[in-house]
Amino acid sequence: MDFLKDHQSYIARLKESTSRISELDLAKKRLTYIRWKVAENLDKLLFEFETNVKKTDLGITWCPDAKSSLEVLNKHIRSFAKVKFFKHNAVKKFVNEVDISVPELREKPDVVVIGAKFIMANTGNFYSPLNDFEEYEAILNAKKIIVIAGIDSLLASQSELPLAKQLYATFETGNLNYPAEFVGRPGRARGLNSEIVLLLTDHNRSKLLENPTHRPLFSLLNFDLPPVCPMQQMSYDPSNWKKLDTLSYILYGFTHGIQDFPQHITGNYGLNLISQFLPYDIDLYDQILDARSLLHLDDKKTSFTSFFDIDKSAILFHPKKFKDAEKFRKFAEHNFFGKT
Repeated sequence: MDFLKDHQSYIARLKESTSRISELDLAKKRLTYIRWKVAENLDKLLFEFETNVKKTDLGITWCPDAKSSLEVLNKHIRSFAKVKFFKHNAVKKFVNEVDISVPELREKPDVVVIGAKFIMANTGNFYSPLNDFEEYEAILNAKKIIVIAGIDSLLASQSELPLAKQLYATFETGNLNYPAEFVGRPGRARGLNSEIVLLLTDHNRSKLLENPTHRPLFSLLNFDLPPVCPMQQMSYDPSNWKKLDTLSYILYGFTHGIQDFPQHITGNYGLNLISQFLPYDIDLYDQILDARSLLHLDDKKTSFTSFFDIDKSAILFHPKKFKDAEKFRKFAEHNFFGKT
């Protein structure tokens, strides 16, 4: 019953807040365009971000996969006994990908692990919204601040931050602003006796960019959807780090392969409802229909045609398959490297 009251309160706050935003539809279109341009120029903008961070003789740590992420995390926290993980969207995704257990720390932490909602290419700064002022106090007193940022959190310019954070705050919390926020950059923070380390993660996000049809989904990946969806309301557990909300559950299927996780695409409901709570001018329903059609095409394939779609390199590259090296080279060039 408490959850239902919170849900109803969120809906009421959201209705009040959106009524106070001038030309809301135009604002959502602007944010969608901003994020779309990031998707189209990701490599260039990530290089610009890293270059600006390095201007202070520091750098970022790239974490392309779960293995490297875990190694880097252990490197930074192994000398400390008291580590606090904040329940930020980027941190929750990190915890799920790396698959670690997060202990509940009630003491004053030496290290805090926080999530960046946005990183800005033209300044090298990051922006992190906080859930309350207790988190802000913990950051101020920490000896080390580990910031988790996904490559999907990029903005081209810090001038785009006010629009982005207001729409995110509105649709994530129902309020026009977050309770508290923290803006910084890797290195030694001015006024703080702490070191800031930024871990930039991929965790299969860039796979969406390979298919232009699904590039709009790239804009959704660092958005934290409140518990408004029927599927989530049935088993909502805010204390469970492994529990995915309906939007995260859908996106997991896209980032990890819809063929491997079809249940994440076909077993979801309330998609029209979800689109009402996004800060973007994107029709999520069309994306799901496209994914389902791809799955349906796979279902209709015969076993014979499916055989030719699988990765047969392990069979074809077997040393006994081609004793004639020249014949094998021509076959490999034609079939695997696109040469004629």
